[in-house]
Amino acid sequence: MQTPRGSSIQKTEDGQFLVCNAENQCHFKRSLYLAEEELEGMEHGYAFPYATNFRKSLT
Repeated sequence: MQTPRGSSIQKTEDGQFLVCNAENQCHFKRSLYLAEEELEGMEHGYAFPYATNFRKSLT
């Protein structure tokens, strides 16, 4: 899948997920859930935790 911002998630042959942003910076994730979280952090610059306050993305 590719987003309007140019990021993508691709499933690899070994079952992992390759998450890449528009600048071709990529990370492997072991589940689709983790890949989608990584993608959101890449595109928005932060990730939503389970609490009410925000934390900066590590990417």
